[in-house]
Amino acid sequence: MKVQLKSDRGIALVVVLAVMLILLSITGGALLLSGLNAKTASNVKTGGGAIHAADAGIHHALSVIPAGTTFSYSTSTSVASSSSFNGYAYTVTALNDPNSTNGNTRAILTSDATGPNSSNRKVRAYVGRSNSSWAPPGTVYIPGGSSSDADFNTSGTFFITGSDTGYSADGNNDGRADSTSAGPNPAVYGVAPLYDSMVTEFINSLSSTEKSRVQGAGYNGSTSPVTPSVFRTTNSFSVTDLATNFKNQAGAVQYLSGLSRNSTECPTPPPVPMSASCVFGTDAAPQITYIKADTGVIRFDTNSTVAGSGVLILDGKANVFGNFEFHGIVISLAAGPRGDESTEDKLKLKLKNNARIFGTLLLGPTGDDLKFDLKDTSAIYYSSQALNLVQTLWGSLLPQPAKLIAWHEVMQ
Repeated sequence: MKVQLKSDRGIALVVVLAVMLILLSITGGALLLSGLNAKTASNVKTGGGAIHAADAGIHHALSVIPAGTTFSYSTSTSVASSSSFNGYAYTVTALNDPNSTNGNTRAILTSDATGPNSSNRKVRAYVGRSNSSWAPPGTVYIPGGSSSDADFNTSGTFFITGSDTGYSADGNNDGRADSTSAGPNPAVYGVAPLYDSMVTEFINSLSSTEKSRVQGAGYNGSTSPVTPSVFRTTNSFSVTDLATNFKNQAGAVQYLSGLSRNSTECPTPPPVPMSASCVFGTDAAPQITYIKADTGVIRFDTNSTVAGSGVLILDGKANVFGNFEFHGIVISLAAGPRGDESTEDKLKLKLKNNARIFGTLLLGPTGDDLKFDLKDTSAIYYSSQALNLVQTLWGSLLPQPAKLIAWHEVMQ
């Protein structure tokens, strides 16, 4: 008996459909994986961008944290932020590190950055204070305030320079260095105010000739008029706090009822050796001298010779005349309104005759008005040689910028 087999027609169609189904599945899977890979790549890209934004926030914070010796962030404090740039933005907060072993000498910065595709990255950084050799923002530092009034009265052949200047010993025993020479460090600004308004006021106080007598970083003698070295600084610190830290040091010599020296007490030329009452420290033995004028005056008269090395704090109106010479840091802290040009009742500091300073002059308090006179042949030189006297003995008190110690990403 014969068995009739069913027809196998159509089997090819079934096979083709099966193959097509398999190919479509593979293609769909590939497209899905491709889409996932593209999305993953996009997320990696935006996430990487967010990390860079968070890192930028840390460096922004480092640039705006005021110079100092410690940090003052006892509670979480916003220190830097940015508006959106290419879809990225960051905010940075600071908090004193509770594990700092030397007081508030270390802080923790947390930078939180966001970006496209809801990307978010967070970086935590540990910062301390730089221990490099200290240089002032300018030979004359003027913190002032955004609305401070200022009166800079200049005349004669005075000189201010931010070029590093060395000085010789006093070989002829006249109480002053015999000669000057170029120092090894880069120049700083001749005058460094903290606000543009103070820059304008100082420059406007200079005649066309006097502009050539304020030299240092940025000085250009070939322009017409000459471009003096008077530029705004972003390096801010509290002159008052610095003075307080210095005067509280053991061994600081304090005059709390003012101090005057005349040409009889401190004659020119001086005796050899100079009277101890006319010397406020030497290069071999620098000292911190604090003079407060609440109930007296601060005055070194014309034709007197007064010399010193280290730190000199003038807390009150001060007339510094004669052959005065100081090596190191001079701080003027006279507070209150300045008065007007016609009167000296509110004068902060006047340098006159042959008075000169090697190192830096810091005018304070921060945010206060000023009346500062610089006349005759008086001079102020930036000098790393003089500042090293202070650095060696009291370097831990000098305001330093924040420096990055370490950072890591915070996994969320």
